[in-house]
Amino acid sequence: MTPYLLSITPFAFGDSDPKWALASDNKVSTFPDPTPSRLSSGPAAPEDLYPPHPSSNTCDGQLGADHSVVSSCGVARGARVVGGGAVSPGELPWLAALKRDGKVICGATVVARDHLITATHCIFDNTCSHAQESPDRRMGCHRVTREMTADGVEASRLSVLVGEYDVNNSQQDGIPVAHVTQHPDFNRFTYDNDIAVLRLSEPIPEHLYRSACLPDFEDDNRLEGVEAIVSGWGSTIEKGPPSSIPMKAEVNIWAQEECSGAGYGRRKVTPRMLCANAPERDSCTGDSGGPLLLTRPHYTIVGIVSWGRGCARQGYPGVYARVAKFLPWLKVALRHACMCHPPKY
Repeated sequence: MTPYLLSITPFAFGDSDPKWALASDNKVSTFPDPTPSRLSSGPAAPEDLYPPHPSSNTCDGQLGADHSVVSSCGVARGARVVGGGAVSPGELPWLAALKRDGKVICGATVVARDHLITATHCIFDNTCSHAQESPDRRMGCHRVTREMTADGVEASRLSVLVGEYDVNNSQQDGIPVAHVTQHPDFNRFTYDNDIAVLRLSEPIPEHLYRSACLPDFEDDNRLEGVEAIVSGWGSTIEKGPPSSIPMKAEVNIWAQEECSGAGYGRRKVTPRMLCANAPERDSCTGDSGGPLLLTRPHYTIVGIVSWGRGCARQGYPGVYARVAKFLPWLKVALRHACMCHPPKY
C-alpha cells in the first residue's frame, strides 16, 4: 500500500463516490427527527450526551491493559497515533467493521457498550427495481414497507466485528445488529445527513470494550487546520482491493469555506459535512462509516467517512459527516445507551 493512503472507487452520484466497498441491500427504516418536546431548544450540553451511570453492570467501565477499570471514553490502550500506516492490534479499539451477509462493507465506531455510529449510506436500501434512477445516481432507492417501523428494523443481515484485526482471516461472525436508526433526512443523492446508529443484540464483551468520545459544540468551532486520524479497512489505492487489516492516516481538517469552495462545488458540500485530507493521505473505498478522530486531549469522533472523488486527488478532499451537527439527534438516538464520560484532566 501507499504508506499514508487509506481508501474509494467510482460508485455513486456523478464523479463523487461513497467510500464503501459493496452496495448494501439491507432493509432499513427511517425514524423521525427529535421533536422540540424531546430536546432542548439549544445545543446539547456534553453532560446531556453522557447520562449518569446507573448501578447496572451494563454501565461498568472499560478494562485497561492492566485489567484495571477505565471509566472514560477516548482512552487508547497504547501510544497515541502518529502519521499513517497499519493500525497496531488494539491501537484504535473503538474501530469496528460492519458486515452484511458475512462480508465487511463499512467501518463503524463504538460509542457505548452496545451502540455504534456509522454512515447511513452503508445500510441504505437500494433494492427497488421500480426506481428510475439516472446513470449518475446509482445508490438505488429507499423503500418503506410495513416491516419498517419506528420500533424496529430488519437488521438480521448486519453484524459488527469489534476487536478483530485481520478481517479476511477472522473466524468470528460478529455481534448481530438488533436495530438501525438512520437519520430521517439522509439524502441519497448528496449524502447529506449521512449518519446512523446501530444497536447491537448484546453488549460488547468487557475485555474488548473501549469507546470513542462524542464532541461538544465548542469542538466544532475550532477544527480548521487541526490534525485528525482516519482509519478503516478500505482500499489503499484508488480502485484497489480493500485491506485485510485496518489502516490509518493523519489528515488535516479544512476550513468550512475552503471545503465548500473545493472542486465539488458549493451545492454538494453542506454545513453538515467537513473536508479533510493531506498530500497522498485520504480515505477510500471500504472506509465508509469509519471515524475521523481528534487525538487530543482524548480520542473524539468529529467525522464519519462519507464520500469523495477518487482517493487523495488534489483539490478533492475526503468528505465526512460532521458529527457535532448531529448531537441533538444523537441525544435521542442514544437515549438508551450507557456511555462513558470524557476523561477529566
